[in-house]
Amino acid sequence: MNGSDYTVVLALEDFVPTGLALVGFWILAGLSARVVPRVGPVAHVSAVLIGLGGLAKSTWKLLLAGFSIDLPWLEAALFPLMALGAVGLIWALASALRGRSLPWWPFAAVLAVTAGVAAAYAIFAPVFALATTGVTTISVLAAIIAGRRRAWAAVTLYVAGLACVLLLVPLRNHPDHETLAMQWVEQGTNTLGQAALLAAAWLTVRAHHRASTTSHPTPAQEGVVRS
Repeated sequence: MNGSDYTVVLALEDFVPTGLALVGFWILAGLSARVVPRVGPVAHVSAVLIGLGGLAKSTWKLLLAGFSIDLPWLEAALFPLMALGAVGLIWALASALRGRSLPWWPFAAVLAVTAGVAAAYAIFAPVFALATTGVTTISVLAAIIAGRRRAWAAVTLYVAGLACVLLLVPLRNHPDHETLAMQWVEQGTNTLGQAALLAAAWLTVRAHHRASTTSHPTPAQEGVVRS
């Protein structure tokens, strides 16, 4: 991609899925914190890291399209930040599923091994694989939480979001990937996927809140029951 064939409007649109994803992951971080307060700080920092990765890539696109300024480190920051944030949020959501804080060191070990292999062989593939697998795992864990609360609309949206994300792979490998039309298709698909994630996260939290309210009625509700 270069500034001549990638428009400013398209670059600005790329901030939309970035923002949607950040809010969606932040909501899931908040859900984890409600269930297991101890994981809250890591969960929220992890959500921000994922968002910063997307923001770095979007900023790179805007600088390139609008000012022909190419800062490769901004583009390269996407997957390392995404991988780091994904592992942290996975730990938080897995803890929420178990109802207690899980040991953190296996998750840290995954990060260490990934970074070690990438550095030792001077390849980026392990970081990319961890990032993409990580965000997929987040949706799977969140879908399980939603399923336990019988929030089937949320589960459906998680699946739809994952389908959009998986569809990005063939789109990026398409022979016409560099054309403006295909760039719009790719970004539109990504936007739909992140919108589905955000909606699913909101529905999951709502279902969790309703279930918690039912399990632990307020004094007013207790009065109604007694009467």
